[in-house]
Amino acid sequence: MAPKPGHQVLESFRRLLNLQISYLTYSGLWVLKPNTRPVLRYGYFAWKIFIIATMHIFTITLLADICMSIDDISVATDSGCICAGMIVVLFKAMQYQFNQKKLERLLAKILKCADDLVEFSVDSDRITAIIKRHYTFNKIIFYGFRAVGCCLVIALLFFSPMKDGLPIRAKYPFDTTTFPYRGIALAVETVAISSGVLAILAMDSISLYSCNYTTMQLDILNVNFENCDRQTANNTGSVYGKPNDSFMRRYKTCLRFHQQLMSTTSDYNNIFSSSLFVQMLSSTSIICLTGFQAVVVGGQNSDIIKFGIYLSAATSQLFYICWAGNELTYSCSVLDRSQWLSNWHREDFRSIMQLFVLSTMSARNPLYLKASSFYVCSLETYIAIIRCSYSVFALLNNMHATDS
Repeated sequence: MAPKPGHQVLESFRRLLNLQISYLTYSGLWVLKPNTRPVLRYGYFAWKIFIIATMHIFTITLLADICMSIDDISVATDSGCICAGMIVVLFKAMQYQFNQKKLERLLAKILKCADDLVEFSVDSDRITAIIKRHYTFNKIIFYGFRAVGCCLVIALLFFSPMKDGLPIRAKYPFDTTTFPYRGIALAVETVAISSGVLAILAMDSISLYSCNYTTMQLDILNVNFENCDRQTANNTGSVYGKPNDSFMRRYKTCLRFHQQLMSTTSDYNNIFSSSLFVQMLSSTSIICLTGFQAVVVGGQNSDIIKFGIYLSAATSQLFYICWAGNELTYSCSVLDRSQWLSNWHREDFRSIMQLFVLSTMSARNPLYLKASSFYVCSLETYIAIIRCSYSVFALLNNMHATDS
């Protein structure tokens, strides 16, 4: 659970984060509190093993179906689009297991920095407006993901035409049309799909929450740089901060916050960059394969609904990630402008020259949301991935037309 905020204005962010963590707990990818009774901890550990094992088994059956149908492009792409989604879920799930302590420290670091920054801030009206805007964005992402996730589970499990008695094509080592094997296979697919969607909903929501919360702090920091001089700070009022601050004190404090946010972004990339890279590759595959299935192969209305929703989920998920990275880079890019508007010209330039020059040089080092060393999450990257996916879609379409 998130610690209590330093200010009531940040309480809504804590509640949203706690809700996201509860989703991650239900999906079996978190840990219970240390003071939880041992029987509950052991039961939760068994639940975690069951969920992860079921998702692995389902992914293996999808891979087996792809390998056995490699000569039939329409069949291979059917299982391939679901398999690509399951692979990214499993990869992110394992990343969360291995980096759980790092993630807890990162969230605590982000929340603590936000409390301190709001405590320091002046111009409460602008700060409150920034906080409300970013909270609304976070809430839209979370509830939007939840709505798309529910539609996706329903479409995959209930709107898919039955193949060998199952809603999703997969190759099992037994006959899935007979009792009790059909029930076993159906249970595997139901648990894997439901828990996988719940897990990706929680993991992506927390990832985007961390990025957007850092962006919010950069926006607040821009306001504080503009209010560094003593006269502006006093005129704007000091609901959160302290009146009669000197320019040098406020400017140095803003620089320390900037260094903290740079460190936070570096920690974020260390934890999430590899999973974001897998997400980029997976999204490219999912978009072209689902588009191929919905437009070229799918002859039934249920197929079009299933793959249409799956395509919408993949593109929206990728868009939100690239949008968040784009906003982070933009908020950082205007720091040098905010420093220039800090009314430094009212001070003795000889006393602030070295500090001012170093700070502007530091502000020109942009912050990026990285997907390994190959991608930077931005709207340009999003457009490039859509173009690449369309190119692969056109290639599959030509191959299918040639085979026909």
